[in-house]
Order: sequence, then C-alpha cells, then structure tokens
Amino acid sequence: MGDMKEIVIIGGGIFGVNLIAKFRNAFSSTTANIHITLIEVRDDFVYSPLNIRNFIEDVSDVYIKPYDRLFLKKPKLGSVISDLAIGVDQERKVVLLKNGDEVKYDILVLATGSSSLDPNNLPRSNHSDVLAYFEEKRELIEKSYNILLIGGGATGAELAAEIADRYRSKKKVTLIHSRELPLTEVYSAALRQKVLTYLLQSRVTMHLKARGTDNKDGTVTMVKAGRANEKPTTEVLKADLIFHTVGHKPATDWLPESWKDDRGCIRVKNTLQLVEDDAIFAIGDLNDVKEVKTAGKLHYSLPVVYSNILSLVNGKEASKVYTPPAESITLTMGKYRATGQVALPLIGPVVMPSWLLLSLQGKHINAEKAVRSVGY
Repeated sequence: MGDMKEIVIIGGGIFGVNLIAKFRNAFSSTTANIHITLIEVRDDFVYSPLNIRNFIEDVSDVYIKPYDRLFLKKPKLGSVISDLAIGVDQERKVVLLKNGDEVKYDILVLATGSSSLDPNNLPRSNHSDVLAYFEEKRELIEKSYNILLIGGGATGAELAAEIADRYRSKKKVTLIHSRELPLTEVYSAALRQKVLTYLLQSRVTMHLKARGTDNKDGTVTMVKAGRANEKPTTEVLKADLIFHTVGHKPATDWLPESWKDDRGCIRVKNTLQLVEDDAIFAIGDLNDVKEVKTAGKLHYSLPVVYSNILSLVNGKEASKVYTPPAESITLTMGKYRATGQVALPLIGPVVMPSWLLLSLQGKHINAEKAVRSVGY
C-alpha cells in the first residue's frame, strides 16, 4: 500500500466536498493509504445554486447542511478542521491557520472558489450568521418596492426573475445590463433572447447597452448607449434596494502572488496542478482555465483531479488532462420557468425547453441530490 499520504482540501464548497465524496465512495477507511483533511471556515456546506431562491423564500433547511456526516461512515478516512486558512508554506508543506495551528500535507487541493457580491456574499462564519444573512435579504426585498439590479449576467437575470415572479406586480424590478442581450456572447443568441423574453414577461424593466453607477444615496446613474450617430444618454434612477450582480473574483488574496496571473487566478497546468508546484491542485473558480466558471464544470474537472491525485499517491506522475467542455448553462427564471443550453455533437448549442429542465432539476434545483455529498 505504501506510506500514508495526507491530502488536504481547502474549501468545503461544491468542488471540495464532491472531491471528498469520490474518495469516500472508492476507499475503505481501514485499508486506505490516504487521509483527507478538509479545512473550511464555515460550519456548513452551502449548495450555492439555491442561494438566489433563498433570497425570496426560506429554503435554508433544504441545502445548507453541516459537515458532521462528511466522514461519518468512514471516520478513519478523514476529518474536518473548522478554521480559516491564511497561508501555505511550500517548503515545509504546511497550511497555516488563523488560530496559529499548522496542517501538514503531501498533496494540497485549493477549492476556495470566488468572492462575490449578493446573492453569494455569505459571511465566512457560523451557521447562525449565514441564516441571518439570508433572513436580512428577504426582509429587505419584502419591504422594498423599487428594486434595481446592476448586471444582467446569469446571477442578475435569475435574481430579477425570482423577485418578479414571487411578487408579480407588487414590486418594480429594473435590470441594467451593458450588452445588447442578457448574459454574454459566450452563449447563443437564441438562449439570450429566451432569457430576455422571460424577463419581459415577468414585467422586469430592461435597460440594455447601459451601465449603472450606484451613487450610494438610493440612486443609480445610468449611462445608456445611443443609437447610430447619437450620443449616450444619462439618467438618474431611484431605487429602494440595489443589487450589484456583476462578476466575481477568485478567493486567492491569502495565497502567494507568484502563483497567480494578473487577475488573481491560480496558474495551472492542463493536469490542474499548479505551474509552481506539482503537489498542489487548484479546482473551480480560482484557477486560470479559460472557461465560464459554473458548478457544472465539476463533472469534468473532478475526475481529472481525482485520477491525478491517485497517481501521485502511488508514486507516479499526473497524466490525466483537463479539457474545458463546450459551454452549457441552466437558468431558473422564477419558480416555474427555466431555460438553458447544452452543446450537442455535430449540432452545437441547443436551447433546452423549460418543462424538461424543471423536471430534471426538481423543486429545489437538484439541492436534495447535492447535499448527499456531505452525507445528507
């Protein structure tokens, strides 16, 4: 079997816990030549695709689950450390924790994801604080009439649709987006037009080819591109509540600058090992792979990381290569509608019908299936 190898995974989000689940399903806790340590500052696993729905109605019990069952059936296989990782000492192969402790590793996996604004700006703390975060947002939405969102990517489009669908004509929902259609050009025009149609049907006021600046006084200055040979127009919009649903950045502030590109992403090889260190992997939102960062990518990246870790454990070189898949996406446009695209061989991107996506996702966007990765 060889020497026991210590695998340390930093980050208990979708990528981190699903990687652990692959090892848990494949290894016996009594004969395994590995031990896994998860380092995670939050008390709970949060299945992030349901965060937007949780802004509208309380579904916390469905998808926010503690890590107490992660190694329950195989306790010798791994353990969970509840603390914040603040650094990595490459030479000594240790992770530095906020409480002053150090955790030794043979193989390290970085899965800390990205830092975002609402609705994914959860506190990095205990269970009560996370629930309070969502409760506060629900109360703000409930008492606000005029709600404005800056950014019409996937998050902005879904949040606008959820609010409009829940409250119908009781609230005015406005979405400002810099492009001609929602989302970005990565996705097909047919999908983007479908998203726009759903938003308009939900009575969301759309301002396309426009940019918004939050003045921090309950107003947003909107600059809208003019038609051909016309100058841009400027308008000040009032709002009771403003959401900034624009982009995210990799959660890598605590890692060495030499590991990162100019965007702060961790530079990796096609094996998903760091350019700087073969004993360290980076998966999910924080690496520099040129792709749209979505939870669905785990079905492609986790087999690569899993196989390459096994190679290192057995004294071999990592050889499995990650190739980014064609872009696909699923969007919930309120509680009872969805859209998305999948890339089919020889055909290309195809827009999926709402009824099919809703039947595949179930009532809670596959949350019941997702929490199985932590033993629930």
